[in-house]
Amino acid sequence: MRGVLHRYIAWRFATTLVLMVAVGGLIIFLTDYVEVLRRFSDDQGYTSLIGLELALMHVPVLLDVALPFAFLFAAILTLLDLSRRLELVVARASGVSVWGFLRAPFAIAILVGAGAAVLLNPIAVAMKDGAESIQAEIRGRTIWGEGHWFRQEGGGGASIVHVASVQNNGSTILGVTAFVFDDAGKFLEKAQAAQGEYSPGKWVLTNASIVSADSPPRTIARYELPTSLTTGEIRRRFVEPESISIWSLPGFIATAERTGLNPDPFRVALHALISRPPFFLAMVLIAATVSLRLTRYGGMWRLILTGAAIGFLLYAFRKVASDLGGNGIIDPVLAAWLPPIVALTLGATALLIQEDG
Repeated sequence: MRGVLHRYIAWRFATTLVLMVAVGGLIIFLTDYVEVLRRFSDDQGYTSLIGLELALMHVPVLLDVALPFAFLFAAILTLLDLSRRLELVVARASGVSVWGFLRAPFAIAILVGAGAAVLLNPIAVAMKDGAESIQAEIRGRTIWGEGHWFRQEGGGGASIVHVASVQNNGSTILGVTAFVFDDAGKFLEKAQAAQGEYSPGKWVLTNASIVSADSPPRTIARYELPTSLTTGEIRRRFVEPESISIWSLPGFIATAERTGLNPDPFRVALHALISRPPFFLAMVLIAATVSLRLTRYGGMWRLILTGAAIGFLLYAFRKVASDLGGNGIIDPVLAAWLPPIVALTLGATALLIQEDG
């Protein structure tokens, strides 16, 4: 009997979740298509077919961000509808506790959360990269980021480099400023150039302006800056942690450590993906705390708005914690796991008080 009940609730919840995801995906697609049309309609290489393709390729990554709210609203609507039809009353009368009829939504949250981390996220990142490549072809350039500092080793000493942007998959750097040191760590010179090209083991800066303490400023037509980095490692530094798949994040963490930069944002992003199952579980639990009192007190819209507000507060708390962890203020692993753990603890406590007094 209880197996039938669990399958029924699972079917109702899964159906509502699929509907929420479909509606959310459609809204995202239409909104993004208008944005793509606004940005690229005047470019020579743009066509309506390309616009549709770009909008479709943007849907997975935006849907990936909105998925926790799909769980929240799907759980709220499902539980409210079950309460309105008095089906939960019958379930309680048959001896099934609140934890019993929440077992199916919990299982779906854990399974979909794991699937979103290991499958949806890599697909969304790959399609986002493909969309950026198409946009680069339309605009005639490929640029990542808005400037980064990194440290690199090279023959004869290390250097600290600032690059404004990157082109050609990391083989061309623009807006270069390099502080060069010898093997003992003593400052040698500062080099600035508008552009540099990668050659194995070095960057070749064109028309570099050189400033040092031992000689007057001078310009060198071809300045060679030794490096132990690869173009792939450089390109990685211009990618936001949220735009990296779970399978690539360990490599980005290693690259950040090797280049002397802060790896904490990548650690936060990695553990945020790993903690998705309990985060989705927390969304379902929050929905349960505001959705199981309908038959007693009424007020469906008040309950829905309350659940939505709590869900958005949890999402904001997670963003704040991620920022703190990414900047080294708190441990990055704690920053990723603290929001779902706190939400699960408070939600379970509230539900226990509500149901058992």
